Amino acid sequence: MPEARPKAIDLFAGPGGLSLGLTLSGFEVVGAVEWDPDAGATYRHNIGDHVHVGDIKRLPASQMDAELKRLGVIRRKSEIDLVCGGPPCPGFSLIGRSKIANLIKSGQWEGSDHRHAFIDDPRNELFREFVGYVAHFKPKRFLIENVRGMTSYMSAEERPIISVITSEFEALGYSVDARILNAADFGVPQNRRRVIFLGTRGKRQRIPYPEPLGIALTSRDAMADLPQVSPETGLSGGAKLELASRLGRSFRGMFLRWVRGQETPSGNRNPRRACTLHHTRPVNPRDRAVFPLLQSGEGGPRVLYRDIFPNRLAEVGAGLPDGYSLIEGDDGEPLVSGPPWGVRRSSRWGWYDPSKFGDKMRRIRGDQPAPTMVAHLAKDGYMFIHPDEDRTITVREAARFQSFPDAFDLSAGGQNSISSQFRQVGNAVPPLMAMALGAEILGSLGVTPSMTARGVYRLGRDDRAP
Repeated sequence: MPEARPKAIDLFAGPGGLSLGLTLSGFEVVGAVEWDPDAGATYRHNIGDHVHVGDIKRLPASQMDAELKRLGVIRRKSEIDLVCGGPPCPGFSLIGRSKIANLIKSGQWEGSDHRHAFIDDPRNELFREFVGYVAHFKPKRFLIENVRGMTSYMSAEERPIISVITSEFEALGYSVDARILNAADFGVPQNRRRVIFLGTRGKRQRIPYPEPLGIALTSRDAMADLPQVSPETGLSGGAKLELASRLGRSFRGMFLRWVRGQETPSGNRNPRRACTLHHTRPVNPRDRAVFPLLQSGEGGPRVLYRDIFPNRLAEVGAGLPDGYSLIEGDDGEPLVSGPPWGVRRSSRWGWYDPSKFGDKMRRIRGDQPAPTMVAHLAKDGYMFIHPDEDRTITVREAARFQSFPDAFDLSAGGQNSISSQFRQVGNAVPPLMAMALGAEILGSLGVTPSMTARGVYRLGRDDRAP
């Protein structure tokens, strides 16, 4: 009879990146909460039906406890070994800090005196819900993932936010560590730095952080087997991936074999060599002339949007598609004009102010890990222009940069729009980094991580240059 796996609850689960990594490391995620319906649909499609889609404030820990018992997943709450997630904390932002400080000075702050303003900030109710889950279930371990910027903020009382959060859990009897990790150190082809809190119930033990592999995958590594995409349509020029026999035996080849072959916890598999979600937005006529002028800095000087507008407009005009030209608008500013284009029927495109949006358009370096994927991808991909092709990255490329397997369907079987897919992948926790964290947490519990987790890190270390 197989040994029972430690049980976890994933809060603010998004599409399931953290749950996926933890499951692959050896955890059994038995409960999850996500408020966004699209992300919840993706989670259910790829991870399992145990996700509650809705406001966590309407599902307090006691109710989750009762539901898990009703389903027969646990008999007592002490069976939950890990509570994890990435609670949004808008109150630590610079604007939030300034506003709170002013309210305190004016006597309008209604927060209690015995707790920190950050904790009492009503915008941080979701963080308090996470604390409430830990207080209720008293798990042996907890994990929080959040943006790196948290480490640089001070409270209205000039106390580091990191210290505030740590003390909140120490008051519950936990030993807590916080450290910034870069996902690129754990097999993720993306420079994504996040602060990771690891908590252990009691004072006797702390969870070690995973060691970097000592080798990094580049953005070009992650896309090496994908077919080209048409800038005019945003659609893939082929439905098949490169032959597996051409991937090689390097760490890059191992990564590509893994994303191509790894199935999801719900049992989804990617058909052999199938190229899915490899789509993006069509490139409008103005940008078809701008994108070729952008340079990533790989093999030469970097060229950003501010280097092109307005100083290189003549080159832009020369590169416009047939039927389009530069004209002077009613306000005297240059415009790109031409016949109606695409479903939006727009025939004119203006320019962004280079003093405010100087890096609005930038090309990804192919010889380095990709930059941090962000939810803004849902609006445009101008900060993520392909290293070698004159178009923005596809959903599949963004998912590869996050280390999602190709079998992980961000469309949830066709339910979610492309914009939603981009937003989800930008908000997600990279599964391979989650797997590395899960393996260390399991080790601290005296449980051997899965063969999948051990295989990735053994191969990564063996593949380092001497």
